[in-house]
Amino acid sequence: MATHFINTDLVKVFKSEEKKGNFLIVLAWGDEVTLVEKKANFWKIGLKNFVTKPDGSILPSITNGFILKSSTNKSFFDSILEPIENKKVMMVSVVDVQQGDGSVVETPQGKVIIIDGGDNQMFARYLAARFQGTSLDEPKKIECIVVSHGDADHFQGLPEIMKSETNKEPRKKLFIEPARVYHNGIVKRPSKKNKKTVPDKELLGPTVKQGNELFITGLVDDLLLVPDAEMNQPFKAWKKTLAEYKKRNSKLKIKRLDFKSNKAFSFLNDEKIKIEVLGPFTEDIDGQPALKFLRQPRKTVELTDNNGKGSISASHTINGHSLILRIKYGNVRFLFAGDLNEEAEDILIEKTKNGEPVLPAEVLKVPHHGSADFSNEFFETVKPIVSIVSSGDESEDKEYIHPRATLMGVLGRTSRIDRPLVFVTELVAFMKKEGRVKILDGDDKGKVIFGFSRSAFGIVHIRTDGHKILVFTHSGQKDLKEAYSFEVAVDGTATRKNVQIA
Repeated sequence: MATHFINTDLVKVFKSEEKKGNFLIVLAWGDEVTLVEKKANFWKIGLKNFVTKPDGSILPSITNGFILKSSTNKSFFDSILEPIENKKVMMVSVVDVQQGDGSVVETPQGKVIIIDGGDNQMFARYLAARFQGTSLDEPKKIECIVVSHGDADHFQGLPEIMKSETNKEPRKKLFIEPARVYHNGIVKRPSKKNKKTVPDKELLGPTVKQGNELFITGLVDDLLLVPDAEMNQPFKAWKKTLAEYKKRNSKLKIKRLDFKSNKAFSFLNDEKIKIEVLGPFTEDIDGQPALKFLRQPRKTVELTDNNGKGSISASHTINGHSLILRIKYGNVRFLFAGDLNEEAEDILIEKTKNGEPVLPAEVLKVPHHGSADFSNEFFETVKPIVSIVSSGDESEDKEYIHPRATLMGVLGRTSRIDRPLVFVTELVAFMKKEGRVKILDGDDKGKVIFGFSRSAFGIVHIRTDGHKILVFTHSGQKDLKEAYSFEVAVDGTATRKNVQIA
């Protein structure tokens, strides 16, 4: 059975040759299946599906399905499936990890790049569902893991991937073999020392003062060489995970990136996909790369007013110096903006003013979960068609009011099209009502609550061949998706197209 891919926007798949009452799933452009049989009136395919066993466990399996000519546009029925060697679709998924970021880029040839990973097990669970059937002897090859910066909500969930290897449920297990790990070079120190709070200027390693500004000079390349005593708990857990991956694969490269790292993603050259590192912007201090300490914005009625004169802030510094990636495939550009804040966005705009315009993008992963600390000019420069906010204030302990109403308004106003798309990951997840349930362990053991289960991951999917963009999300109903299609010209002009549903 040869592997093929879906070559139209959306395709309805049925359980048998009969349409009525036999609906199975909707597949999307770029999804891979095996071709079992082709007849005049249907394609019989094999696809991955989850099956509920008598004991209640849910296991991945290969299920046969049918694409029926009677339910599709007959004029393009014969082109719905294409051999995998013809695939030119790049697939990008931004996943709901609650408060945090976690994204996956998969190239037409199947190369996988992970960008961040949230702070809990949700991202690992999603990856395990997507990349099934791995083992210690046959791990999933990951070309690159990018940690945009060292806040826990962007990377504390990555060690959960290795933890999943021992999960009792096969569907939750994932074994990976990363080839590269990229980061911004800043390591967070413990916030307490001898039971005393450590000042901000000592939280990010050695510094030096130049004039009125403070610079971090202790930037790190290989995280495995940093003593545990100089790492906070999330960094120590990540270091332990990396050490095990390095033990399994001695060729694992762990490296700091900045705006000068123009060859870091050369492994994509053969697919004509270009990834540029636009930030952070290092400066040379005594022959060493250094990053400027950023400052706390002054609070106003708009919540921020970053005039660069506030007190130095470790949190604003590590956010503002996030790795900024621009992915360009054909006419289509993605901008992954980490947790940029207003001061950093202004620096980025100023530093990129006189060269090739690198900030405009069709798809924007919105900085910092929709924080109020943003620059209007940044969004006016990017002019996104599709904006994706990764947020999820899932508890009172993590309530940051993300995304802010002002930010959402600016996203709509600064788009280059009349009806821009603005997604929020927590709003595209769907929950199923379960009713009254009893908690079996933990601090609330025995407590009865009204429970819900997750019926659909919150994911914004973007598919492109460098000219067309398909954007879609799932819903609580398996036959329903929110989907949009655009054609992008060389000059960035985007034309809305009807979504083709077969």
